[in-house]
Amino acid sequence: MTTPVILCAHGKLAPALLDSVNMVYGATGPIHPLIFSKGQNADDIMRNMQQIMAQLPPQPWLIAVDLFGGSPYNAAAMLALKNPQLEVITGISLPLCLEIADNQQEMSARQLAVHLTEIGKACVCSLRDLHTCEEEEADFQ
Repeated sequence: MTTPVILCAHGKLAPALLDSVNMVYGATGPIHPLIFSKGQNADDIMRNMQQIMAQLPPQPWLIAVDLFGGSPYNAAAMLALKNPQLEVITGISLPLCLEIADNQQEMSARQLAVHLTEIGKACVCSLRDLHTCEEEEADFQ
């Protein structure tokens, strides 16, 4: 059970994220980057997403987009409202893309969506806070 994924973001962010994942891990499972170019709208993106999904038999998909309320999100949300097999998350980043590559073989689309939203906050760290945590840990040793 490999969960297919569409990454969709403004500009060339989605293919750049996938290139970075491939740099770290090598080849991945089915992760399809989708560019949202200037002049396109949510309907254009929706059509492109449907074309990607038509390449595989009907199954649950995860669609990961960059911004809540942006055109990629709106397109994914419109598709998900019509298709309960689609999961949509926002806030995609390289750490979350690495998590997708790590887990898409074992997790369903729903499990991936839950996992990514749960760990998303942990993917952003402040050096100052990390240093403070290390000092506090040293105090207890």
